[in-house]
Amino acid sequence: MSKRNSENLRIKRKYLVWMKDARGYSEASIDKAAAAISTYEMFLTGRDFQAFHSERARAFKRHMAGKRNARGNAPLSASTVNGILRELKAFFLWLADQPGYKSKITHSDAAYLTPDRKSENARRKSLWKPHPSPAQIRMLLGEMPTDTIVQRRDRALIAFLFLSSSREGAAISLRLGDVDLANACVNFDGLRVNTKNGKTFTTGFFPIGGQAEQIVRDWIEELREDQMFSDADPLFPKTRVGPGPTRGFTVLGIERAPWVSPSSAAKIFKDAFRAAGLPLYSPHRVRDTISELSKDHCRTPEDYKAWSQNMGHEDVLTTFRSYGSVATGRQIELMGRFRKCGPVRDDDDDGDDLIE
Repeated sequence: MSKRNSENLRIKRKYLVWMKDARGYSEASIDKAAAAISTYEMFLTGRDFQAFHSERARAFKRHMAGKRNARGNAPLSASTVNGILRELKAFFLWLADQPGYKSKITHSDAAYLTPDRKSENARRKSLWKPHPSPAQIRMLLGEMPTDTIVQRRDRALIAFLFLSSSREGAAISLRLGDVDLANACVNFDGLRVNTKNGKTFTTGFFPIGGQAEQIVRDWIEELREDQMFSDADPLFPKTRVGPGPTRGFTVLGIERAPWVSPSSAAKIFKDAFRAAGLPLYSPHRVRDTISELSKDHCRTPEDYKAWSQNMGHEDVLTTFRSYGSVATGRQIELMGRFRKCGPVRDDDDDGDDLIE
């Protein structure tokens, strides 16, 4: 490895340590930054980071615009390209303040890595996202097979995601002791549970209806009574695989250990919807379903604040901005209702201004 490449590696490591220890970023955020910087390093083909300037930034943006996905050979999406540019811009803004780089890199040069406004606005748009309805959820849970312990675990996982609006990464890191059945709530301890930004909060079960809550209660009872699990054991243990009768690997049950990655939980979620003949939804769409459900239950500001807080949001506006969009059809329906009601008349208004 050349001296310049060694210097790139050193300063990149320093930046990632700074992200973790000085800014408190999660491992996922650090990995995302590292991947973006590596993408730029491949573009540099051995040149030093000190060679960065505005024209090189523009050339990299053109390079990313023409880059194609390795799987489907399709152009990279705008969100992917913009994500890389944002991470890279943050890196060079930091680098411009580091000894040995201050005289080589300026903040104005780093600004050339800013994504274009049109694609950024498209990324930030708050359009309604398709998500499962409560009726679809109840149908899905009623049709899922329960012959084996693995099937019952899978059904309990999906029921729990809708009961708690939990992200799959948090759900698979929970322990049995984190669920308080007496008070119908879950304690997400950010020190142990993989919550977003390490937040700690308590979530009461959402009124999703049907048998979702009973499914989770039955699953916990099965773990405690039949499997002899304790409070310290995982709520959703991973699948145990081993040699079967035909000497091939087969599913043998569950292990007393959690999943390492949320990808398995996400696959279970999508496979269940596929088997039920329903559209394939991402597990994150659970939170859209729960947010939309609030309109059937919340009437006062306190109601909405409690609902938002129950989703782990500190600010109720986060719930509305990220998950509170109204479906276009519902939006048009409401506007039609408003028009039928006519203009709102002020009590102090004598009505003259409404006369043509």
